[in-house]
Amino acid sequence: MTQRDAVRERRRKKKQQQRMVTIMIVAGIALIAVAIIMVPTIIRSYQPVGDFTKPELNSRTMANGNTMGDPNAPVVIEEFSDFGCSHCANFAFGTAEQIVENYITTGQVYYISRSAGNLLNNPYTQKAAEAAYCAADQDMYWEYSDLIFANQGLLFYGGVTYIDNYLNAFADTLDLDMNAFEDCLSNGKYEERVLTDGNDARLAGINSTPSFLINGTLVQGNLPFQDFQVYIDGALEISSN
Repeated sequence: MTQRDAVRERRRKKKQQQRMVTIMIVAGIALIAVAIIMVPTIIRSYQPVGDFTKPELNSRTMANGNTMGDPNAPVVIEEFSDFGCSHCANFAFGTAEQIVENYITTGQVYYISRSAGNLLNNPYTQKAAEAAYCAADQDMYWEYSDLIFANQGLLFYGGVTYIDNYLNAFADTLDLDMNAFEDCLSNGKYEERVLTDGNDARLAGINSTPSFLINGTLVQGNLPFQDFQVYIDGALEISSN
């Protein structure tokens, strides 16, 4: 090898080493960037869940997913609700139970519960709605909904920064298949369904929660049971003619 060839070879090796160093630096920066993005999420996912309320869970008549009652009942009530809405929680633990006792168990009303999607523009309540639909896959929609409503203040007004931890804890409390539930929630299985709920609510003229379609007639607000009786009995009378 001539002196000139030797110099060229040294230069080639030096350039190759410089390229390798550059590649390693870029790769290192990329790994650091990924760590900066992922580490907070990983830390949050392992944060312990504090105490939460575990209400007495009521049985539902002919519960099937997010519905209950006889699908062939003469009156259909379609509810649009938001898990962050205090009036919705009050309705769920008040008037709704009276409707179950007086109309659903008697086969007169078929009840459908839907989220309000992004109607109130709260990403946490949208996520909670997705979780409830995931619980519905295991026939625990109503029990799961009760848990969310009972812990409404904690989830949406108590400074929780990573709601998934609590949503998973609720599922575990109900002895759900956690692998199936977590896959459903983390993969956004029902994200589009929740958004569709919101779009359907708007198309129905709904701008607040809770709102109801009683055989297609729009009724809005957490009204007392006596008011619902008027609407339901009226719909029953019409359907019997």
